[in-house]
Amino acid sequence: MKNLTDISWLMILSCFLCLSCKQVTKSVDETFHPNDSLAKKYNEENRFGSDGEYTGTTKTTTTTSTTHHQEKFIVINGDTVNTPELQEKAKDLFHDIELLKQKQTPANSKEIQKRVNEFLKEMNLPQTGTKNITTEKPVAKARKGMLSASQLAQAEGKLRQLPQYRDREIVIYESVHFYEDGSIKLALQHPENPKYVDEYSYKDGYWSEPKPVQARNIERRTLPLSKLNFADAQKVIQIYNEKAAEVEGAKPTNSAYISIWDDGMRWFPSTINGSRERYDLQFNNDGTLKSFRQE
Repeated sequence: MKNLTDISWLMILSCFLCLSCKQVTKSVDETFHPNDSLAKKYNEENRFGSDGEYTGTTKTTTTTSTTHHQEKFIVINGDTVNTPELQEKAKDLFHDIELLKQKQTPANSKEIQKRVNEFLKEMNLPQTGTKNITTEKPVAKARKGMLSASQLAQAEGKLRQLPQYRDREIVIYESVHFYEDGSIKLALQHPENPKYVDEYSYKDGYWSEPKPVQARNIERRTLPLSKLNFADAQKVIQIYNEKAAEVEGAKPTNSAYISIWDDGMRWFPSTINGSRERYDLQFNNDGTLKSFRQE
């Protein structure tokens, strides 16, 4: 029992000894490192971290100042011009003009104009009395020219394929015109009603939709398409121009047409007009030369 009591007292003394050692260690640390302890306390009170960063909140006020300055330069035609210099030169200009006006000589207007142009040139401004605007010349559209023989045959083939004339005879009314711009114009008897006539035009490889037109003497002015070939128009033009080259002052042609009457057809142009002479031409239906004589 006595031994147990002694052990208890020894344990109590050990606890007090440990607490005393910690207190002594803290006191010694504060004694030899007073600044570190004070700094740590200051940081904690003022919300600074261990590395010196601020851990509290800060309210920041920003003040923006604006500086105004006056521009002393202007830009004229892409060049920078000093404003005071411009004002000074303008002042000199008006002074010189007043002096020139006082002279009252016949050459005054020219001298004033010359002085004004000198000022405008210095300031890089357009001078009066001169043209500074360049205009582009309009580009003339190139003519396509009349269709070749193969193209004319192709146009005829497309005409025969029109759906409204499928399994029907195509009958031409009055005329067929082959123009120098590559277009073709003609009129056809209506596929359902023979008393009606529709106009068609061919351009850029396509036939237009039918356009109703007034017609008269239909019986005397019609001809089946099967009796002519569009490609023959090139023969007519070639022969005409060859003959025109033999006649002084005659001009060539770039177009041709067919006129229909009494179940017959005739190619045109049929007259060559020269400076001194006039000739008549007749063509066969296939475009070959039938006759050529002076009138």
